[in-house]
Amino acid sequence: MKNMLTIAAGFPSLKSSFTHIDWEKIGVAFMEHFFQLVLITIIFWIINRIGKHIIRNSFQHHDPIEKQSARSQTVYAVVKNIFKYSVLFFYVYTILSNLGVPVGTLLAGAGILSVAIGLGTQGIVSDVINGLTILIEGQLRVGDSVTIQSIDGTVVSIGLRTIELQALDGTLHYLSNRSISTISNHSRGSQTISIFLRISDPFEIDRAKDLLRDQLASIKQDTDKIKATPIVLAPVVEKTYGYLGVQISAKVKAGYQTPMKTMILDRCLRTLAQEQIKIQN
Repeated sequence: MKNMLTIAAGFPSLKSSFTHIDWEKIGVAFMEHFFQLVLITIIFWIINRIGKHIIRNSFQHHDPIEKQSARSQTVYAVVKNIFKYSVLFFYVYTILSNLGVPVGTLLAGAGILSVAIGLGTQGIVSDVINGLTILIEGQLRVGDSVTIQSIDGTVVSIGLRTIELQALDGTLHYLSNRSISTISNHSRGSQTISIFLRISDPFEIDRAKDLLRDQLASIKQDTDKIKATPIVLAPVVEKTYGYLGVQISAKVKAGYQTPMKTMILDRCLRTLAQEQIKIQN
């Protein structure tokens, strides 16, 4: 409501600025400076073309921009738009100045209105700044497995205002960039998975440890998703309930935590079952 009152207060000032403009004088100036205005238009057109060409070449190193990552395309679009509107602003300013329009008076009259609009759009500006930070720093990529605001999912799209995150149940979440304070990216570097097996007979724990260590010693050769030979520790006390058992941990390629955990667990269960060592849930 406060912003609306500020905008309403800005209109009389802006209207007053237009009232004091001598439009007849401006019309005469337009006819007198016609060729000069055409020349200014041609100069700014050339500046615009050259600037866009330089920006495109700066981003287009080896591959066409259309084939580059979403991050590169987004940053390119932002830079191009900033340049385009900057050229447009100075072009209009130069034209009006040559016609004798009191540009300073207009800007002063529109000041209150601009402040009001700025207050109303500060959330959008915050989204854009945060979005640019995320893109430039490379915090996220499309396809990354992440946790944002306690939501686990996969990044579907990265925009200047929002990030689209698809949860594990298929729900598509739209998160405003200004609301994002912490990003947990599970797709960077190796990830550690951990499996705890509660052995029914505590006297079988050492034997289970030796069997599992032998069984998992060569698992790294079966897949490149496991980065190091799994570590088997026993006896280990489970933190929540204090059960005794065997702890297996392994470093795996980011994004493959679930399938590799399933693979290791399957081998462990088969090995223990063959040796008739019972585990409890």
